[in-house]
Amino acid sequence: MTDLALTYLLRKTESGVNAIKVRDRAMGQKHRMLLILVDGAKPVGALVKSLANPDEARQVLGELLDSGYVEIVNAPPPPPPQAPAPVPSAAAEKVSGALAEAALPDAIRRATRLLENLLGPGSEPLCLQLEKCKSIDQFTARILEIRRVVAGMRSETKAAEFVAAALKA
Repeated sequence: MTDLALTYLLRKTESGVNAIKVRDRAMGQKHRMLLILVDGAKPVGALVKSLANPDEARQVLGELLDSGYVEIVNAPPPPPPQAPAPVPSAAAEKVSGALAEAALPDAIRRATRLLENLLGPGSEPLCLQLEKCKSIDQFTARILEIRRVVAGMRSETKAAEFVAAALKA
């Protein structure tokens, strides 16, 4: 079985597309479900969350790859592990001050739209957390927590862009 990094992007091959069209009976339910989810945009890390057992999902994706139903779109070396840069308290105060002038509901709506665009339907729990914020300080803290999720599912660059856009005044 091929070892898949969580950052790899997979897409269906012609065989994979045909297997879905003709409802290949030889394919198991989990294999079919994951094959349908493969779209060339979601990384393996997002796909493995669709099954209760991520290790099993990763194995099934490897089997789909080995069988020729999917192929790797990109295979970059995994980025070196690094902790997200902490936001200095002075910068956080400046951001909070800038947001204090803007209405909190508008900031929440903007951040919710950003999350939906970045993460799709999987962003709903995070959006609900944002909607519970009662103050700008609470909102800012929640955005910085969500940053880690965005970085894990997308990239550090996308996470930084998300924070900048969500906290803009």
